[in-house]
Amino acid sequence: MVRGRVIGIKDVAREAGVSITTVSHALSGKGRLPEETRARVQQVAAALGYTPNAAARSLAGGKTGLLATYVSLPGDAPLAFLEIDYYVDLIDAAVAAAVERGYAFVVAPTTAGEETWARLPLDGVIVIDPADGDPSLAAVRERGVSLVLIGRDLHGHPDDVVVENDREAGTRLLLEHLVERGGRRVAIASLGAYESFTEDAVTAYRAWCRERGQEPFVLTAEGGSGTDHAAFRAAAEGFLRSSERPDAVFCLYERLGVELLGAARELGVGVPGELLVATIAEVGLAEGTDPPLTTLEINQAELGATAADLLMDLVEGLPVSSVRDVPTRLVPRASTAGG
Repeated sequence: MVRGRVIGIKDVAREAGVSITTVSHALSGKGRLPEETRARVQQVAAALGYTPNAAARSLAGGKTGLLATYVSLPGDAPLAFLEIDYYVDLIDAAVAAAVERGYAFVVAPTTAGEETWARLPLDGVIVIDPADGDPSLAAVRERGVSLVLIGRDLHGHPDDVVVENDREAGTRLLLEHLVERGGRRVAIASLGAYESFTEDAVTAYRAWCRERGQEPFVLTAEGGSGTDHAAFRAAAEGFLRSSERPDAVFCLYERLGVELLGAARELGVGVPGELLVATIAEVGLAEGTDPPLTTLEINQAELGATAADLLMDLVEGLPVSSVRDVPTRLVPRASTAGG
């Protein structure tokens, strides 16, 4: 036993050479593990003197029927996620799926800290868009409850259960659409990559550029969140004033696409005549812009329902696949009605 501090599930995982999820399953009897792995983890836990925290001990006699979710962010910055259609639709679908199977479901604030995750008597947690460096995700992993991620953790584990968009296929679908509508050089625009969706989409874009022999043009709006209008407007104006500006752009945030349209109107850049613009659909603004924005629909309701079903399967000890892809859908509108 390590003296001077409480032994946590991370210590057991490190000593046994397995993931936190494997330790959780080995000690709780959940999941499908080789018996030798389960026995080794149990022996290591006993040798270290590991005991579950108070909330986990309260579950020893059975399940609580309580699930939770939260929107992951780097650091402790708050996010008004209930103002964003993507999160509302996703969470609504997860709640509906949970209630249908007899579970209660709570939505935690983005600033929930380690104490919150330690005291709630939870069966499992859905983490939405795991952010690099998110302290809440570390606390949930430390807790050792069943876990499903919507979007992979940039520093995750091989046995993480992940639900995500088919990012590469969706990115390529949108890029090819821009070329079909007359784009000769296509750019991609986003915030700096702090979660896997941005990283995966940009990676797919760079691979697509290599295949076409095109020099990539990646526009990065330096801001703190997907609602940072000032950062998006500054990036949009810089892009439009660039002497090497491409003639088509795929925006990975809908508000960035909206700001780009506004800046183009002010600077006299015609959309779609001089510039084709398309974006991810997340906040419900695309249909009402001038011109309406072409979008890549990411089917957030299916993401939420699928994640909830997988989480409940984990809680109930049923077999689950480690990664589940949800297809995207292209919705062409006037912003890419090029020649």
